[in-house]
Amino acid sequence: MEVVPVEERLRKAGLCHPALNALQADDTLYRVFALQPEGKIRVTDSFIGNSNADEAKQRISLLLQRVLEMQPDLVVCPEYSVPWDALVESIEAGVVPETGKLWVLGCESLSLTKLQEYRERLSPVASVLDDDVSTRERTTQQYRNPLTYVFKTQLEDGTGERLVLLVQYKTAPSGDPANTEATGMLPGRYVYLFGRSPHEVRLMTLICSDVFSFSRELITQYYQGLLLLHIQLNNSPRHITYKRYRQELFEFAGDTEVLCLNWADNIISFQGDETEGMNWKNIGGSAWYLRPPEMDVSDEGIKENHRHGVYYTNHYPIRAHALQFHYRPRAFLLQSTKVIHHGIPKPRSTRTGPRALKTFVWTAATSNWLEAAKPEDFPDDGFEKLLGDSVAAPTDLRDVLSLYANGPATAERAMAVSAGEFGPEPKWHRPSNIDSMRLCEQEIVRRITITQDTAQEAVTFRSTRLGAVKFIAELRASGYQWPAPVEFLRQGFSFHWSGNIPNRNVVAADGTYATVIHAGMPGDLRVLDVIDQRARKTLAGPPPEPDKALSENDEKDRLKQHLASKAQRLCIIYSTANGPKNFGSERALSITAPAVQSAVDFTVPSFHHKNQDD
Repeated sequence: MEVVPVEERLRKAGLCHPALNALQADDTLYRVFALQPEGKIRVTDSFIGNSNADEAKQRISLLLQRVLEMQPDLVVCPEYSVPWDALVESIEAGVVPETGKLWVLGCESLSLTKLQEYRERLSPVASVLDDDVSTRERTTQQYRNPLTYVFKTQLEDGTGERLVLLVQYKTAPSGDPANTEATGMLPGRYVYLFGRSPHEVRLMTLICSDVFSFSRELITQYYQGLLLLHIQLNNSPRHITYKRYRQELFEFAGDTEVLCLNWADNIISFQGDETEGMNWKNIGGSAWYLRPPEMDVSDEGIKENHRHGVYYTNHYPIRAHALQFHYRPRAFLLQSTKVIHHGIPKPRSTRTGPRALKTFVWTAATSNWLEAAKPEDFPDDGFEKLLGDSVAAPTDLRDVLSLYANGPATAERAMAVSAGEFGPEPKWHRPSNIDSMRLCEQEIVRRITITQDTAQEAVTFRSTRLGAVKFIAELRASGYQWPAPVEFLRQGFSFHWSGNIPNRNVVAADGTYATVIHAGMPGDLRVLDVIDQRARKTLAGPPPEPDKALSENDEKDRLKQHLASKAQRLCIIYSTANGPKNFGSERALSITAPAVQSAVDFTVPSFHHKNQDD
């Protein structure tokens, strides 16, 4: 792989570098239209693309007409998704981007001599450019895997403007048991780089397994101020070889954003002339990774994006925010701040990231793209169904649904407290710090209010977390004997969460707040002591300053007294073969009869990691 500045390639054709709205490093916003298509593909020795040519042509032609009406600044379609006939005929019909707009279209495979035909056909209205070189000798290869940039730019001689189709070829074949691309695809050599630093954002696009050749040397050279588009047709987008580059990109303390765009989940693949396809059972995996300092992680912003199927997570291992797209087929219209600002006064330089504006789905009834407007048109995160499916006996969880209606982050927080996963950091309830909203290195989505991730770790996490909530809810109708510190719960309670009292998850019928934790069925009861210690440290907060210097033992006694007097209205319940039991904490005893110090030393700081938001 060699990175070639677009300016150099265009100069050879007598063209200027385009001035693209999305790449101006200023404080204006830009709009992105991203297609996550339904996955029905056909793979032959000479072709990879949509299995139903006529339907795909209709869908993409009408999609480009929709794009023409909206004129977003950046349009992105994934690998192998755009039929050439749809693109060429649309251009001939005048469906082209306005000046300053850029289309990034992953097109169906292209036979080795076909581009010349399109070049001649479109010559009256556009310049079709490519670099017909390869890193390999031609043997069995019959096609290219092309990405087509479509934009307008000025002629170098100043005589006018020209529409350009710049075709980039995939540089590295993807792997599969049949060696499909290794046998049939002729790889390219060049990856084109838009943007001129420092006054412009830089943009490049990698096609699926191009990332195999995206070396640390190239990353080091180009990461700063980069908007990287990674378009894919990938049955395993979270595979280590496909996501390693993201870890390496975000190792650097620069301004980098990555938009990964795959096909929708459950791609059906047809081999040759087969009429029975194979379901890949893949996830969608489309996501936007970024870390602007003023990223909008407000409850209102998360809720609005969530409604459109753009779900907040925090990729803690790489210290980046990751907006996960709903897995089902859909087109997304988003508006975002720029990757970098250059020459902008600090009071105006606020980069808050993407905000979902609209989504569109293809409807068979109208044979057209429908903008989501009614509640049933919007993506279904699956949470309400999860609540219903989790309840074998009638358990009233309407209060949990009410929390969810206030915002998905509110529900995630209340459920985290119910499982004892809160604190001791005061900012634990920020969305980027909530345990269920964080990604692990494997990028498993563990959010409870999103059920689309079918990985076993995600399913188990959701089940366990929701199980804690359901267990507590069922105690309301069981006549449970609540211990003295929370005996007021005997009259009834509801799940509750508020930023003013972030460490409480229930409110009693008389309005008293409490913290109720279900700790599951622990194999080692010492785990309960750790949960108790953590919860009490969080509820009590830091102790007041002492009036005078204290010995080490006196300081420990002072801290124990602080926890005993300030961490009130806490109940930890655990399951046994004989039913639920309350955990009797020594820290809850009267300060006049201080408990013997537990085996767990709560004077040891519990902040294992620096808080991301500090």
